[in-house]
Amino acid sequence: MNNLKELWPKGLAGKLIRFAVIFVAILGFVFMTMSRVQVAILKNVVQTEGENQTDLVQSEYMSSMSSLTEDSLLQLIAWAADKTDDEFWILDHDMRIMRDQVEDVFRHPENYARKEVLPPRKENAGVYTLQLLCPNGVENIDPKSMEMLERLANLAPTMKEIVKGNVGYTFDCYVALPDGSTIAMDDLSDRKFDENGKVNDYDPRVRPWYVGAVKKGDVFFSNAVASAFYDFKVIVFGVPVYVDGELVAVIEGATELEILQKKITERNIGKEGFSILISDSGQLICSPRKEGELKVSDDPDADIRTSVNPELIELVECALSGKTGTDIVTVDGEKYYAAHAPLATIGWTQIAFVSEDEIMEPTNKLVQQMESLKDDMLDRIGNEFSRHRLLLVLILLVFMQITIIMVSFLAKRSVEPINHMTKAVTGFVGEDMAFEMEDLYKTGDEIEELAVSFETMSRRMKEYVNEIVENAAEKEKLQTEMKAATQIQEKMLPRIYPDFYDKPGYEIYAKMVPAKNVGGDLYDFFYLDEDRLAFMIGDVSGKGITAALFMVLCKQMIKSQVLFYGGDLVNAIKEANVRLCEESADSMFVTVWIGIITLSTGELNFINAGHVYAAVKKANGDFEIVEDNHSLLMGALDFAEFSLNTVTLSKGDVIYLYTDGVTEAHNINCELFGDERLASALNEGKGLPPDELDDLVRRKLAEYSKGQEQYDDITTVVFKYNGID
Repeated sequence: MNNLKELWPKGLAGKLIRFAVIFVAILGFVFMTMSRVQVAILKNVVQTEGENQTDLVQSEYMSSMSSLTEDSLLQLIAWAADKTDDEFWILDHDMRIMRDQVEDVFRHPENYARKEVLPPRKENAGVYTLQLLCPNGVENIDPKSMEMLERLANLAPTMKEIVKGNVGYTFDCYVALPDGSTIAMDDLSDRKFDENGKVNDYDPRVRPWYVGAVKKGDVFFSNAVASAFYDFKVIVFGVPVYVDGELVAVIEGATELEILQKKITERNIGKEGFSILISDSGQLICSPRKEGELKVSDDPDADIRTSVNPELIELVECALSGKTGTDIVTVDGEKYYAAHAPLATIGWTQIAFVSEDEIMEPTNKLVQQMESLKDDMLDRIGNEFSRHRLLLVLILLVFMQITIIMVSFLAKRSVEPINHMTKAVTGFVGEDMAFEMEDLYKTGDEIEELAVSFETMSRRMKEYVNEIVENAAEKEKLQTEMKAATQIQEKMLPRIYPDFYDKPGYEIYAKMVPAKNVGGDLYDFFYLDEDRLAFMIGDVSGKGITAALFMVLCKQMIKSQVLFYGGDLVNAIKEANVRLCEESADSMFVTVWIGIITLSTGELNFINAGHVYAAVKKANGDFEIVEDNHSLLMGALDFAEFSLNTVTLSKGDVIYLYTDGVTEAHNINCELFGDERLASALNEGKGLPPDELDDLVRRKLAEYSKGQEQYDDITTVVFKYNGID
C-alpha cells in the first residue's frame, strides 16, 4: 500500500500519473473498438462476396435502368422547362421594353402630345381600346396625373401590340401612376361595369402586381390570384418605372391561368405522366390533379411546402433552390420518378412526374424472377476475435504499469523545484519581495526560465510599488483641483430662478450636467435694458478642461459683444465669431442659440449658429421641434455670415432649448433618444412650470439611457413668456 501511495502522489505528479492512466485506458478502448469495427467489416465483406451472382446481375440491371431513366427525365424536363421559360421570357421582355418607353415619356414629356383617354365603354367590347381607370372616379383625378396619362396615351400602339401579339398569354396591359390613376389596354371594356352600369373603381396600388413590382424594384410575377374584373384566375406581372430614383409608374400584364395549364399539359412525359408549376414562394400554380396532395389550393398564399408529405416537401425545396435534378417520391400513396428544372426568367420551377411502375415495369418482372434465387450466407470469425481481445487486454495492462513507473519518476524530478519555488514566492509580503536564483532551479528547461522570470518580477514589483505611491498622490491632488474647477464653473452660470431679478412677464430655468467633472456646454441670460432680456445656450466641441476653458471664453465674448452692440445680434455675433477664430486653439468651435426678447411686446430676435433646433409650444398647442434659418457655427470661419430670425411670442408660449447631449443619449441597444422622444416627453409635461418640465424630461432621459454612461454634457434652458399686462 505504501508503494502504491508513492507511485500515486498528490499535486502535479499525481495529475501526470492520472493523465497517463487515462490515456492508456482510452488508447485501449480505441484499439478494442477498432478491432470490433474491423471484425464487423470483415464479416460484411465475407457476406457480400458470398452473395449469389444473381444479386449482382439484379443490382447492375436495376442501376442501369434507373440511371437511364434519370438521364432521359433530365433531358425531357430541361426541354419542357426551357419551353415554358421562353414564354415567360417573352412576357418579361415586353415589360422591360414597355418600361423604357414609359420612362422616356416621363423624362421628355414635351415630345409627346396629349391625347384624349376615356373611361371604358360597353360598345368597345371585343375591340382593343385604351381605357381610363381610377380609384375614386374620373372626376377626382389630379390634373397633373391626367396630363401625364394623356401623354402616355401615345404608347397605345405598343400596349396593343403587347396584348394582341401575345394572344393566349397576355390579355391586358396597364400603366398605373402612384396616385392610382391608370390607363388600360384590352378588348374587355364591357366587363368593367357593375350591375348598375357604372364603371367599377379600380385601385392598382393594392393589386399584387403593383405591390410586388415596387417591393422587388424589377419585373415581378405574382402567384395565381383572382382577376380584379373577370371571373377567372390569372398570373399578373408588373415592373416599376423610376426616374431619378423616384417611382413614377408601374406597368402590368396578365396571363390567364387556364391557358398556361394547357400549355404545360402539352409537354407531359410518358403515358400517364404529368407536370406541375410552382412559384418561388411555394404556391402550386398549375396542376392537372383535381384531388390529393397536388391539387391546386384556392388560397393564394398556400405553400406546398407545408404539406404533410416530407418527401414532397424535400423535392419542392430542392427544385426551388434552382437546381435541375431527379428524385423518387411518394405522392398520394404512389411512387413517382420526379424531374425538376428551374425557369430562369422568373425563378419558378417545373416538376414532371412519371409513375415508377411505368418506368420500372420491365425491371420489376426480372427482379421478381431473381428474388427467388437468394439464400442464407455463413456466420463465422467469433472465436478468433475473442482470443485477439484477451491478448490485447494483457498487453495494455503491462504497458500501463510501465507508464505509471516512468511518469512517477519524471514527475518527482520536475515537481521538487516547483514546490521550492512556490514556497519562496508565497513569502512575498510588503516590501519583502526578493526572489533569488538557486542551483535547484537551473534545470535547463522551462523551470529555469520561470525562476528567471520570478527574479525579474520581484525586482520590478518593488519599482512598481514606489510608482503607485507617487501616482496615487498626484491623482488625489488632480481630483481636488478638478472639484474646485467644477465649483468655479457652476458659479459662473446664472442661477436665479424662477424670475431673473424678479422681473414680471416671463419664467426662465436652466441646468447643465457635464459628462466629466467640467463641461463644454454653456448658458446665460442677462438684461440689455429694462424691457429687453437676452438668453442663450451653447455647446463647445470636445469635453473636459479644454472645452471648459473655451466655454468661458465663448460665454464672456458673446455677452460682451451683445452688450457693446446694444442688442444688434447680427453684428454682435459676427464680431464675436471673428474674435473667437483668433483666440481658438486646436480648431475648437461652438454652436450657439441666442435670442433677445422685448418683454412688453413678445418680439423675439434670435440667431441659431449651428445649434440644434429649439422645441416650441404655443399657448394652447403641443411642443414641436421647429426648424429655423440656420447659420454656420462660431469659431470655424472668421468670414461667416449669420442670419437673424424674428418671431413674436404670445402669452403662454414656451421655448425649450437644449444641447445635443439630450437627443444623442442612447440606450443599451445604441438607439438615440432622438427628437420624437424629446417632443413626447415635453408634451407629457406641457402644463408644468419650467423647472418641473425640465426635471420630467431629464427623468425620461435617465430611464431611456439606464445602464449607459453619460458621454456628452446635457444642458437645457426653458423660457416661458407670460406677457406684461
